[in-house]
Amino acid sequence: MRKSTPEFLLIDMGNTRLKWALAAPRGPIRVAGDIATKDASSKWIASLARKCPRQQVVLASVVPRMVAPFRRAFAKRIEVIGGDPHALGIPFDYPKPAEIGADRLACAVATHAGGLFPAIIVACGTATAFTVLDAKGRLCGGAIAPGLQTQLAALLGATAQLPETTLRRPKSALAKSTQEAIRSGVLLNYQGGVKEIIHRLSAALPGRRKPEIILTGGSAGHLSGSLDLPHKVRPLLVFEGLLIIGSRHFTLAS
Repeated sequence: MRKSTPEFLLIDMGNTRLKWALAAPRGPIRVAGDIATKDASSKWIASLARKCPRQQVVLASVVPRMVAPFRRAFAKRIEVIGGDPHALGIPFDYPKPAEIGADRLACAVATHAGGLFPAIIVACGTATAFTVLDAKGRLCGGAIAPGLQTQLAALLGATAQLPETTLRRPKSALAKSTQEAIRSGVLLNYQGGVKEIIHRLSAALPGRRKPEIILTGGSAGHLSGSLDLPHKVRPLLVFEGLLIIGSRHFTLAS
């Protein structure tokens, strides 16, 4: 009797949002939903496990306390991403891979699998995480800076008189209102900071090959139009990496 094709449940648990997707081993990846991370209770996780009773689960979590409830709910059909080079299938030039966030590791796996190195991956979320692969495909370091919304929240939280402001592209850098001034300042600071970090990371890489610049994450759209550097936008990069890891792990385990 022919075996049915397995399906994966891919879970990306960030500091702010938890996103999940479904995929067969060769794709396509179908984004299935997202919730605020703070709402992902043990009861909710158990409910997700009941809704997905046969899927093999691959979890990238940057919230360590939430890993145990997922392990309980999905038992032996879950692979949790960590810094094990053998499990990830990528080389490292980094002293302690286990310190690297699971989402950054998943992005590195997807980028390495595509042969896109040297590379600088910019994950634009609550934090702006830069992950660097050298010309040999080794994860060799990076940088972490505040994310776009984090910068806005820090500014508004530290100043009593500034009004609540929703971020969108300002009409002009030369703002004519306080809210426009906040939009202009925060966005330009974010964009300029990312460009400078990319420049410094590129200069720190040995060799003459220019690195691939890959943008992912919820705030990538605020960078893509202003980066002035060749780049690719890969919104599903974390899920792509999780699918690769899951396909390898569960094939070897079967």
